[in-house]
Amino acid sequence: MADLRPFLLKPSDSLAEAMTRVSANGQGFGAVVDDKRSVLGTFCDRDGRLAMLKNVPDTAAVSTVMAPKLTKLVRLPGKLVVEGGKLVDVLTSERPTVDAMVMAGGRGRRLRPFTDKVPKPLLTLGTTTIVERILANLAVAGVEDAWLALNYKASLFERRIRDGKHVGLRVQYVREESPLGNAGALAMLPARGAQHVFITNADIITGLDYARLFDFHRAHGGLVTMACVSFATTLKYGVVRTKGTVLDRMEEKPELRFLCNAGMYVLDRSVLKLVPKNTFIEMPTVLERVRAKGEPVHIFPLIEDWVDAGSPEEFQEVLFRFATGEQT
Repeated sequence: MADLRPFLLKPSDSLAEAMTRVSANGQGFGAVVDDKRSVLGTFCDRDGRLAMLKNVPDTAAVSTVMAPKLTKLVRLPGKLVVEGGKLVDVLTSERPTVDAMVMAGGRGRRLRPFTDKVPKPLLTLGTTTIVERILANLAVAGVEDAWLALNYKASLFERRIRDGKHVGLRVQYVREESPLGNAGALAMLPARGAQHVFITNADIITGLDYARLFDFHRAHGGLVTMACVSFATTLKYGVVRTKGTVLDRMEEKPELRFLCNAGMYVLDRSVLKLVPKNTFIEMPTVLERVRAKGEPVHIFPLIEDWVDAGSPEEFQEVLFRFATGEQT
């Protein structure tokens, strides 16, 4: 019988607290219970992210976003065992494996001179490189097979990563004879394999547990899920709102917030057929081809740390965070 404590949530817990708790239990879901452990509802990582897409504040009580009773139990990546209305056990299910492709062929010009001799994904953070950190985290999330798409200084990756055993999965390589964009290498993946394929840029530093993204994608059942990160910017001017020629109101240097592409996707393997061989193509084009088929592209909002260390200043900041233990 499982230890139930990591899966128990109080109805008064905040959305942020609930997300932290279901992440910590490694399964991404839990039960909202009263003082007598009677089940009031269920909550999973997906519930929290959907609430955030609706701009529900993370201070809101989890009881306001939970699935009441057990009416939506099927959407959980495991099973709650309830007897007499009380939680008595939690059964975790084995998740289907996911293949992965890591796009590591870029030149990394914005990070020069760091990348003149070493590709950006092979730069060291803490005790390992950026790309090895990605691969090791994919292994923890259940990925067994990963492909690295290479171009610039490809041999350095092959010498460092080898067969991938030291990071916990099998690594194979595809070489772009000429740059194919951030999606062209998908045409070199084998037609057969896991139903779902995870795609990531090789220079992304994130605290995301990839299993949460995989669960989210399976729950929606669509062809594509795109991870997005919230980005805020403050205008340096006051904004004037009008009604016709008359001033309505003014907003002094407002903060604008956008969802931006985080460079990570989960695709149904059938999407690979939309990528022509030996052709330069970017992921936005692939997504538009999916949408042209009448299929939705689902959005997975990141709440975890996410860094695209594209400039020397950004990379130095990341190095500092690792050196001080602020990020591991």
